[in-house]
Amino acid sequence: LQFANATKRALEAQGFQVILTREGNDNPSFDDRSARANAQRGAVFITLHIASTGLTGTARVYVEPEVPASNNITGLIPWDRAQAPFLSLSRKLGDLVQQELSKRFKGSPDTLQTAPVRQLRTTAAPAIAVEISSVSVKERAELDRMVPGVADAIARGLTDFRPSYVVPSIPVPGGSVQP
Repeated sequence: LQFANATKRALEAQGFQVILTREGNDNPSFDDRSARANAQRGAVFITLHIASTGLTGTARVYVEPEVPASNNITGLIPWDRAQAPFLSLSRKLGDLVQQELSKRFKGSPDTLQTAPVRQLRTTAAPAIAVEISSVSVKERAELDRMVPGVADAIARGLTDFRPSYVVPSIPVPGGSVQP
């Protein structure tokens, strides 16, 4: 939550409206988190995690891997494929945030990675997971020192992404398009 609150403040300082999917010790389901993001038109979804593995003091961004095209003729997007229309935007956002993280945290990768992260798959918006390493530090202060850098990297990456984000149109049955 410390990372989320600092990121919220950094994003609000850049003019973004921020809604947290978790604000205390509550633990909404992954589907509830996705549903909350999906209810916001023009949203971007960023999930933050402290890893149990990885090189201490590093951070990496994950996006959902490519999914095979659906042959669904109803025009509805299945819940577990909600990310499909947003994959290219997610990659662009992820690349920008990862570049910022790699500048701040030595040993962090230069490029984003793909992984089937549950809450990304069901989010109908550009969506990334930021993983901070590692919860297995000897002293919590090591993680605490990362908070401002992670928050700033996400805010800068999202600020750079903003001009390129156009909400994609989704085809609907009958040939029309829903913006």
